[in-house]
Amino acid sequence: MATYAIDGVRIDHVTGRITHVRWALVNPKTNELLSPHEIVEVKAVVDAMHAGNLVWSLFTLGGMNFLGPKIKAVAHMDGNDGIDTDIPDGHIEKSIDDLPAI
Repeated sequence: MATYAIDGVRIDHVTGRITHVRWALVNPKTNELLSPHEIVEVKAVVDAMHAGNLVWSLFTLGGMNFLGPKIKAVAHMDGNDGIDTDIPDGHIEKSIDDLPAI
């Protein structure tokens, strides 16, 4: 099982949905990136999660990386899957919408 971190998103301004992300493999213990960044369609993220991989948001503060909330797959009414922030207790400080635009 791999762990990926998303540090940027592209949002379709018509639908409001995330269409692409910038991500990389990450060491969840150190928050160190283990691969170069890659821009991929959301389908690749959903496929990675369905395959058992973990996906987190990644924020940078003061030059240091911090894992933010976990990312989850969500079903849209049109049959396409998307992604969103997993909010298990109903409150978070940062969400996927707070990531920089790519």
